[in-house]
Amino acid sequence: MTRVSVRPARIQEVAAAAGVSVSTVSNVLNRPERVNARTAERVRAAVAALDYVPHPGAAGLRTGHSSSIGLVLPDVTNTFYSRIARGAADAAYEHGYSLVLCDSGDAPEREQGYFTMLAEQRAVGAVVVPLGADPTRLTRLRERGVPLVLADRAIPVQEGCSVSVDDIAGGRIAVQHLLDRGARDLLVVNGERTIRQCADRYQGARQAVRTRREARLGQVVAGEMTVAHGAEIARRLDELPDGVFCTNDFLAAGLCRALGERGVRIPEDVQVVGYGDLDIASFVGTTLTTVRQPVEELGRAAVEMLLDEVEARAEHTHETRVFAPGLVLRDSTLAASDGPLQPDRAEQPRRQLGGEGPGGRRGLGQIRGQGVVDGHV
Repeated sequence: MTRVSVRPARIQEVAAAAGVSVSTVSNVLNRPERVNARTAERVRAAVAALDYVPHPGAAGLRTGHSSSIGLVLPDVTNTFYSRIARGAADAAYEHGYSLVLCDSGDAPEREQGYFTMLAEQRAVGAVVVPLGADPTRLTRLRERGVPLVLADRAIPVQEGCSVSVDDIAGGRIAVQHLLDRGARDLLVVNGERTIRQCADRYQGARQAVRTRREARLGQVVAGEMTVAHGAEIARRLDELPDGVFCTNDFLAAGLCRALGERGVRIPEDVQVVGYGDLDIASFVGTTLTTVRQPVEELGRAAVEMLLDEVEARAEHTHETRVFAPGLVLRDSTLAASDGPLQPDRAEQPRRQLGGEGPGGRRGLGQIRGQGVVDGHV
């Protein structure tokens, strides 16, 4: 069998078919305002007839930039980041740009390597979910002529554009919901508070509890924000709070599963709120009430702000855009149709999950081998 190879059309063939010069074809494709309408129509007809596709590398050599936008993420397997990528890809495609996905794998040296590559390949710009708060690497990228927008990180507007979610409001919404449902002994299962989002969500939780004098708030910190670590915390709880706020859905899913294994009923014995509205929130046995973040909108807005800077140049004004989170009600808290909990719920003794220690009753949220970070607010 003979295999026939079809060679892509060349710009010279388009020019010959349209009866114009190569430079005229180039102008129609890249600077159409320079060509009269009748000639441009003839060139476009030749482009369509020959199925001509401009070479992006050649265009990049002429303009000094490619048509690619870099998207640098810490971990593309994390649903949160993949949803940012979806929003960013949609916006890039709609504006005629391609998106180059760079997974830094939570490694600063790999992140820096991607920054170097994007600069060398003359990317028009980059959307970056940075690994840390150190601005040095980002500053170097800007100095190499690559505009960038930070996603999931708010920065002062004088430093550049950024998009983020109001995580303080998110933590406040989560705990306020538990309080509204009658919970008074509350526990936050958090990630490391050196992570800005974790610190903000806990700050919001504290703000909500301050509105209720009779409420108490404890905190335990998971080694990692995973299903396994959420389950481990649940297995080590000696005393059951009546409301738990987990600062991501993975922690909440693990906690719910392990509590169920210990005979704890959700939401009858304890109500649980997660954070993120990731896919796992809808597929666990007890579906999770959770705080939803407009993640796709985050990615879309970041690309649109970047392209405004690229195309408007001197007229561009930096912007800090903060999106509001919202609550999604599911099985892990009582449904609104059930009405409010009885007001004496907070006065009932909390259920013990493993007995009292030699010193008597443990403090709120106490787990074996780890003390409460904040016992009261």
